Amino acid sequence: MKSPFVLHIDIDAFFAAVEVMLNPHLKGKPVIVGGMPDERGVVSTASYEARKYGVHSGMALRTAGQKCPHGIFVRGRYHVYSRISEKFMDCLRRFSPKVEAVSIDEAYIDLSGSRYLHSSVYALAEKIKQTVERETGLRVSAGLGFSRLGAKLATEAAKPGGFFFVGDERSFISDLSLEKIPGIGNHTLLILQAMGIKRVKELERSYPSIWKRTIAPHFYSRSRYPDRREPKTKSFSRETTFPEDLSDRDMIVSHLAYLVDRLSVYLIEHGYFAGRIEVKVRFSDFTTYTKRTSLPYPTYSYGNLWDTGLLLLDQLLKKRKLPLRLVGVKVEDIAKQRDILPFISIRSEQLSRGVSDVKKRFGFSSIFTARELMLEKIYPVERDSIVLKTASLTK
Repeated sequence: MKSPFVLHIDIDAFFAAVEVMLNPHLKGKPVIVGGMPDERGVVSTASYEARKYGVHSGMALRTAGQKCPHGIFVRGRYHVYSRISEKFMDCLRRFSPKVEAVSIDEAYIDLSGSRYLHSSVYALAEKIKQTVERETGLRVSAGLGFSRLGAKLATEAAKPGGFFFVGDERSFISDLSLEKIPGIGNHTLLILQAMGIKRVKELERSYPSIWKRTIAPHFYSRSRYPDRREPKTKSFSRETTFPEDLSDRDMIVSHLAYLVDRLSVYLIEHGYFAGRIEVKVRFSDFTTYTKRTSLPYPTYSYGNLWDTGLLLLDQLLKKRKLPLRLVGVKVEDIAKQRDILPFISIRSEQLSRGVSDVKKRFGFSSIFTARELMLEKIYPVERDSIVLKTASLTK
């Protein structure tokens, strides 16, 4: 009998778990990461204790405060989460070269080759889970299946903190309710439920054509395996929602400067060059605009990113005569190398790399541009960051 070989690992309530690890007094308490309950913004992560009160990721902070008034709200330390995520991924890659990171706290591992070096694939999966927990200090859930979908659903069955493996994957998935299947959206789910379809096996029996389009590819296509290849398009972004709507251009510029600074340092630390930059704004009436442009050449230079980003911001601010609610910046067309050497940019890149080295040694907040210093008037400053009210990072 064949053994499952696709392992899925997910760090339980990642951001909240990190906060508890850094402050053990929070253990067993409802921890809600994302901001304060009287602020704008949404919940990034809620501990399992907070989830008992109906708090979940994506919920408005004020709603979370109403549902769980005794919850412990923290803003989050995203630079810390990113660092622990890198340790998590490095740990997984020691066991298999085929690791597909799907988010900051979640990955698939192909054990089809590595399993022959251990007594069984189950023993290997358990060893990986235990190693990750020991090296990160965080509890993880793990699922073992024959496909990415099977492994993902096995992990859901294992939460919190367990290990679950699927023997008969087709039967296991067929018995599940449709809302547990990734990729079936709320709109489709409502339609299917209105037709009396609640489980996967009912969908296959009554509407095989829909089943073939939504479920069957997970069993029969190449996409059921983890993929370690870099995506064709990759981007990194940073954005923040202001504590109050802002009309002061200098203060808006100061926020953008800080976000660009964080992106520049991230690119340098990971050896990336960006070929395109995009700036995003959201006005007080919730209308959102973005504007992007290609950079003259791929770079990680703060100066080049900033000069282009500021031009885009000024163009966006002309769209409406309203205060701003949010500003963000994204870099795209990411590459590990470039075809031509931009001689005119060498000095700027050398300066950015030197600043990054200082930040790495003495903390991100050890050196700022004059533009960024304005933020110290309204936000607390820690060694490795300015603590924005509602910051977010995406990859």
